[in-house]
Amino acid sequence: MTNVQTLIRQDGRRQLITGGALLAGGLFFILSILTFQYQSFPLSLLYGPVLTISGLALLKTGYRDYEKAKQTDNGFTEDHLIEPVEKLPARMYMGHSTKNMFQATLYDMDGKAYTHINEKPNLLHKLTFLAYYGSILSADYVMYNQHGDAVYHIEKKGGFSWRGYVQVPKGHYVAYTKDTKHKTTGRRIFSYIEKDYCRWSAEGDPYIGHYNVKDHEGNVWAVIKQNAIPVEAAERFEEVNGYLVEWKRREEIPTPYSLSYFFYNHDRINEPVYPV
Repeated sequence: MTNVQTLIRQDGRRQLITGGALLAGGLFFILSILTFQYQSFPLSLLYGPVLTISGLALLKTGYRDYEKAKQTDNGFTEDHLIEPVEKLPARMYMGHSTKNMFQATLYDMDGKAYTHINEKPNLLHKLTFLAYYGSILSADYVMYNQHGDAVYHIEKKGGFSWRGYVQVPKGHYVAYTKDTKHKTTGRRIFSYIEKDYCRWSAEGDPYIGHYNVKDHEGNVWAVIKQNAIPVEAAERFEEVNGYLVEWKRREEIPTPYSLSYFFYNHDRINEPVYPV
């Protein structure tokens, strides 16, 4: 069985190493300012504070996670948030508005919200000049159902590679997510792992942005298309960055909340949109 302590300890160590490297780079740029190297002054002024602050943030969260691992239970518990959905719309849209990139929602074509996820307030992520580095910083999210009840707390660990941990409201870890790259094809692979098996997976070309979402038996449940705007609701979603979700199996989805969160893993979009 997957050991939660080991995974969090690995994430803590990775964040400490990354944070130390960023801090060293930031101090290098800051020192170049003090040595009056005018040719590099603009770059030093830009990258020095950004790298230093990001490095300190990762050192802090890395140390916190390394210590947290000592008090964490060894294994993942079973996810009891089943609540099967009888039937979902054939096409849905998951994304965030350009005005609020820290919140994402899963909609039907009429604009009805099914689930949504909010990032907990984080000053570093709200600073514009740190936006590019936001993906390497740690973050905390809360996912809500359509009734506004919190169903998951998600801890995203920082670093140049990342792992996300899914907790139920009582604090037990039920799954983790990761993003890898196929060594041969270069295709991007997202995985949602419960205990010792992969509950959901999605593999696709990051440049095309089409992913087939499968269960652990290889059955395709949905196809998600990056930056695709549905023609039947183009006006509604033209300013919403995200993914079009086309369901291949719409009835009696066994774990709708875990599948919804799995969609949110892909929601960091900066590409142009196109209608489909």
